[in-house]
Amino acid sequence: MEGRKTKNGVVKEVFEYIFFAILVAGTILAYLYRADISAYFESELTANDTINQILHVVPKVIISIQIIVCAIALNMILRLVARFTFGLTDKGKTLANIFASLIKWAIIIASILWILSVWGINTEALVAGAGILALVVGLGAQSLIADILAGIFIVLEGEYLVGDIVVIDGWRGKIVSIGIRTTQLEDAGGNIRIINNAEIKSVTNQTKHQSVANCTVNIASNLNLESVENIIKESLATIKQKLTSITGEIAYKGVSSINESSIQLLFSAPCYEEDLYQVERDLNRELKLVLDKNSIPAFAVPMINVSENK
Repeated sequence: MEGRKTKNGVVKEVFEYIFFAILVAGTILAYLYRADISAYFESELTANDTINQILHVVPKVIISIQIIVCAIALNMILRLVARFTFGLTDKGKTLANIFASLIKWAIIIASILWILSVWGINTEALVAGAGILALVVGLGAQSLIADILAGIFIVLEGEYLVGDIVVIDGWRGKIVSIGIRTTQLEDAGGNIRIINNAEIKSVTNQTKHQSVANCTVNIASNLNLESVENIIKESLATIKQKLTSITGEIAYKGVSSINESSIQLLFSAPCYEEDLYQVERDLNRELKLVLDKNSIPAFAVPMINVSENK
């Protein structure tokens, strides 16, 4: 099913490019023969004045289509230029996306003004009026301006990039998009959270440095602690070989707590943030198997403490 969907998507994309190529070819031909086309449609082709009036605007329609096609082509070219200019790094991709968004809206505004001028509308007066309107709207859209400025500074300062795992306002997720107005995060369940850039006051970037997966194991307090420690320590190298997501050595941190019935042992292992929870689960499992193999009774493992290395 997925293969069929992928194939249909490729076919659709091919047809879209073919259709766009035909439009570009038509635009070029219309530009080369624009004088003949204008002269043809401006002549009285029929005896009906209404039909002739409709036919007289055909050159303007053609020019408008030319402007739209050129705008789309220019936008595609500039997106490619931005992608290669800023590079394929996470920061480069983020800068390219913001640059592409700004260029897209600039091209749209310029194209609309150009098309209006083709149809005889005074765009100079329109631009002057738009400037006054923009001033009025700007005074009432300070939050929007704040979002845009915050988005620009986020990218320039590199606080976080697309692909980083961060915690914003207690919400942990992977950065999937940084726009000029909003930042989008995706959590482990695939849920998307959209946050206005100006509302981001503090960020914990958990991708900048490697994280630490912590695991606690409880053993009965009447057992010989040194014997249990030696048995587990001898197994840590084997566990490390099995858990390839661990990037360093598994460390035994010692006894973290003692009560009347149990002794709690703490272990930690470095890993990448995106693998943190899976490494913790795998480490819990492997340590439990070691205890079972050596007939060491283990109590229920308490809630995992997700924190940096102690």
